[in-house]
Amino acid sequence: MKKRFFATLAAILTLAMALTAGGAPASNSGSNSDPDAAGDPAGNEPTANIAVVFSTLGDLNFNDWCWDGICQARDELGIAFNYVEAATVSEAATQIDAFASDEIYDLIVVIGSDRGDAMEECAASYPDQKFALIDAGVKTDLDNVVGIRADYPQWQFLSGCLAGIATLRPDDFNLANPDNKVGFVGGADTYTSRAGAAGFLAGAKYVNPDVELSYSIVGSYTDPTTAREIALTMFGSGVDVVSVNCGSSANGVMAAAEESNRYFCSTSPALVSETNQMCISITRFDTFVYKAVEMVLNDTWESGTHIYGIADGACEISFDGVNITIPEDIKSTLEDIKGKIVSGEIEFVDEPNNIDAWAQTYQYNA
Repeated sequence: MKKRFFATLAAILTLAMALTAGGAPASNSGSNSDPDAAGDPAGNEPTANIAVVFSTLGDLNFNDWCWDGICQARDELGIAFNYVEAATVSEAATQIDAFASDEIYDLIVVIGSDRGDAMEECAASYPDQKFALIDAGVKTDLDNVVGIRADYPQWQFLSGCLAGIATLRPDDFNLANPDNKVGFVGGADTYTSRAGAAGFLAGAKYVNPDVELSYSIVGSYTDPTTAREIALTMFGSGVDVVSVNCGSSANGVMAAAEESNRYFCSTSPALVSETNQMCISITRFDTFVYKAVEMVLNDTWESGTHIYGIADGACEISFDGVNITIPEDIKSTLEDIKGKIVSGEIEFVDEPNNIDAWAQTYQYNA
């Protein structure tokens, strides 16, 4: 068995403390090469050995959700896992190949859509090694590769419905104005960003046919300054609710909402405005990691892309930490719409430019 010991003693101690506490470890650039290092504390033989390539742990968002998922798999399914943090795509490619060359893992889990090409290139060289890409579909037809992602338009649809209702009800939402406008700020011009925007904006249109929609791209997931400027322009034009899919750039949108005294919808429980939060659009990335492990353990491996949405519990709207009161009749409306989604009554649009045509067919009726 080949083993690589890139971790410093401090990193190993950090991992041990994090595992004991059950939370995500502090940022660690090293790899833990022995699967038993993160296995059953009682020393039982693991049901599978898993390797995980994160980008940056401690982000209170995507990576930490995935950490929770692999820890849940350890605790409930009896697996052992190693992990490494790779901040760049090139670092990730190196670590993916290193894990594959060890030839001791039942599954290599790769976190992040931007690492998909690197993972698939490695998978072609190791046909007997299973790989799972989290938060993206896969392009290849290789039998040893799966991609697991959210149904992106469903992800923010209910939040969009809430925004579309709120902008019409200033008596219940005192930061709303009469202009009947909502907006969305994306990080980059990618399918993920456009489909998330389409979901939110279509949700607003579904309940409010006359709502005016604004959509803009920051050009980066790590530029809160530009995101703030974009959001300030939106709010200045009369938009009273803005949602996001733009990584840490979302901090700038939240700041703009607070400056403008308008509403903000986020995608992370860790990014919540104390004064201006309307809701949180949640994607359960932890369940994606857990499902990937289950495929290996249950011998239900099916290559290709697996998409999970509201009916699977993978996408949800949350009001945790939100300090405004959502009227009960609106909550009931959202539950009714959720039921229509689960039953398949609503087909979704995944491009913002197609929303007006889509809205000719889909309008909410209680």
